[in-house]
Amino acid sequence: MIWLGSIFIVTLLTGIPIVFVLGISALGYFVLTGQTNFLLVLPQRMFAGVDQFVLLAIPLFILAGNIMDVGGLTRRLLDFANSIVGRFRGGLSLTTIWGSFLFGGVSGSAAADAAALGTVLVPDMKRQGYDVDYAAGLVAVSSLMAPLVPPSIAMIIYGALSGTSISRLLIAGLVPGVILAIALTIYAIWAAHRNGYPKLPPASLSAIFKGFLDTGPVLLLPVIIVGGIRGGVFTATEAAAVAAIYALLVAGLYYRALNWTYLRRAFLTTAVITASIYLLIAMANIAAFIFAMERIPQHVVEALMSVSDNKFVVLLLVNLILLVLGMFLDTVGILILTVPALIGIGQALGMDPVHLGVMVVFNVLIGFVTPPVGLCLFIVAGVAKRPLEKVALKAVPMIGVALVVLALITLFPQLVLFLPDLIVG
Repeated sequence: MIWLGSIFIVTLLTGIPIVFVLGISALGYFVLTGQTNFLLVLPQRMFAGVDQFVLLAIPLFILAGNIMDVGGLTRRLLDFANSIVGRFRGGLSLTTIWGSFLFGGVSGSAAADAAALGTVLVPDMKRQGYDVDYAAGLVAVSSLMAPLVPPSIAMIIYGALSGTSISRLLIAGLVPGVILAIALTIYAIWAAHRNGYPKLPPASLSAIFKGFLDTGPVLLLPVIIVGGIRGGVFTATEAAAVAAIYALLVAGLYYRALNWTYLRRAFLTTAVITASIYLLIAMANIAAFIFAMERIPQHVVEALMSVSDNKFVVLLLVNLILLVLGMFLDTVGILILTVPALIGIGQALGMDPVHLGVMVVFNVLIGFVTPPVGLCLFIVAGVAKRPLEKVALKAVPMIGVALVVLALITLFPQLVLFLPDLIVG
């Protein structure tokens, strides 16, 4: 086990991508421990990791989001959100928050949310006199809602790794997403009054209704997903196929915004993102194989439970460990390394697996906005052409808001569970 940990840390510190860190660590482990006979099993373990029907949802949901994105939905969603909240002080910052929430119901990806909305909103906020670093930080933290609102790629990956119901996970993320949106709205209103940010002329009811009609087909996508799962019409994986076909019809026929160039870009982007995720999952299965051999999950559970038998103390330690990991690893990497141990901890504490899953996913998502690896911070800092450290500094209070929401969903399981209990049963 010392060899595995040593190789992992050394390769990680050299800046090698996590997928290769996992592969090199596993190879070094088997060679240096003299267990070279297991090398013959590795290809089979990698294939078994991705040979799961539920994982088919990942490329299909990504494709649906990419088709909608190239179809020009970003500006439509932002215009609709702006017509509702733009009248308030700091209205454009509220548009950022609720636009992110709406866009999350299509993309399911924080990085896609930050890139698409940051490109549009940061320049707009700069023109209206907003602090650019604040604007970029707000876009970055708001993008955390995207993987909470169905469809959520992070929830699907967690469900596949842990064996938790993906349908319940997708629906369970809705309430934390809404709570985060409301909490960020309160902070944004306070910041707007404190800094004297402008408000826009109120939109008329006819303009709001027109915006609703224009974005209605887009807003129906998460409704179709949740409604179809609730009604037993299709599974979560089948919902992804329905979402992809629906996105193609809406962008191509309703908005008439697709051509072969845009469609080709959507398919290529989907292929690249899916390939990277699948390779990570394949490597994760090798890591899980080694963890099982070394009984690492059991050792971690025993170590944490030896610190305290108080459930909330253990959960505090788990959250702190995940937050620290989020500063250095990406979301998928953290899930790959920690899910086997987390399942054991959840069982020892008597936690509902869906509650545990939402807590873990929300926690590791915060890593998207914490240096040095915070991907969404890098994206919006690049869009705003501002130093990463200045954007990160402005994002700190909003990260604090996200941590408060994390504490709420950790301490009060029913905030997470009541909706899947109500809808899925």
